[in-house]
Amino acid sequence: MWQRNLSMLALGLSVACLDVGTAPTGRTPTGPLAASPASGEHLWVLHVGGGPYATHIQLLAIGDHANRQGRRVFRPIPSRAWDGSPTNDFAGFQVTVDDSAGTGWTLHNKEGEVLKLAYALAGDTATGALTLADGTRYPAFGVRFDSVAVNAIASALPRISYDSLPVVMIRLDDAFTTDRDFLARLAARGLPAEIAVPTRLAGRPDHLTWDELRQWRAGGMGVVAHSRYHLNTGADAQHFIAEVVGGLVDLRAEGLASSIFVQPGSWRDSILFDVPAKTHTWRGSLFRTFTTVSECYTYAYSVSRADSLELGLSHANVSDGTSNQWIRAAWRVALRPNHVTVFLVHTFRLQSPDQLDWFLDMVAAAKAQGSVRVVSNSAELFGAPAEPPPDLPDSTTTKLDQ
Repeated sequence: MWQRNLSMLALGLSVACLDVGTAPTGRTPTGPLAASPASGEHLWVLHVGGGPYATHIQLLAIGDHANRQGRRVFRPIPSRAWDGSPTNDFAGFQVTVDDSAGTGWTLHNKEGEVLKLAYALAGDTATGALTLADGTRYPAFGVRFDSVAVNAIASALPRISYDSLPVVMIRLDDAFTTDRDFLARLAARGLPAEIAVPTRLAGRPDHLTWDELRQWRAGGMGVVAHSRYHLNTGADAQHFIAEVVGGLVDLRAEGLASSIFVQPGSWRDSILFDVPAKTHTWRGSLFRTFTTVSECYTYAYSVSRADSLELGLSHANVSDGTSNQWIRAAWRVALRPNHVTVFLVHTFRLQSPDQLDWFLDMVAAAKAQGSVRVVSNSAELFGAPAEPPPDLPDSTTTKLDQ
């Protein structure tokens, strides 16, 4: 294992603006990574691209102002590596602030290791380098969120055990208004589904509103993050952090807290997670820290259920021109013992609203016969309990009641 033998590190950060600040609400996590949010500080999600830090993310609570004693908060928060193991590279360091603006820090530990952290603020995104005593420079960047974003840190799912009963989930991507009719068809058959929402598109023309999403969630549907803007992009670094963590934070702000992220199919290059090697990185660390399940393109739907699928679970697309013959073949695979399958539907690409009625009838019949379990979110595929419905005003009526 790579061992640190550094005596002095200098982290110089230049900063560019990125819209990531929100004020979510929700419960403080109770798992091993739990931490309490506080006013007067922000949560920084930082990555240093070299040495022992390269495959990790760093979480730091940093104070906005000094207290009466002239001290500022600088608190490392545990994160997870891509394999789920806990990490906290800055734990054990004593910290002093170097300037009145709180833009420079000195960290030192009992072994004599010293780190210098310095940055300038011009928004919510920092980019720069981590410089070692010998002049080695590692690229570094960070994104700032409101302190309550710490609530979005996920608790790990328990280890799964063998289950002969197959489990399936129907997922609707992008939260277009065409989902309304399909959701009604699901509800009429007593079938749940997961709605993957690009959070900054909700409420815009041709998209479901937040009120609708809350109503469907109260009616038994899952609502999960599908990035903020669903961009056609390969943009990585701070942009990736903002889209993943920001989407989860947005859901929590709307009273729809979730620890599930669905990768947009429009992502490319390093953020198109189509092979395991792409998640065995700091990006996988981000997923492991903030999600219980990351639905990507890594593992085919034909793979049997395993803990490893939680990081990169893929799907079977039953829309987008897929033939009925192919769908029936995928369904036969889904019925295998100890199997989990996500069936993806893009409702805006259906040739007619009733195109998949036969498929929904088949799923409902299998559910009624007890030959398959149908769930509302991908965490339940791995044994997590069903999520409680959100609190809604007494006067609110869901579409299921109309």
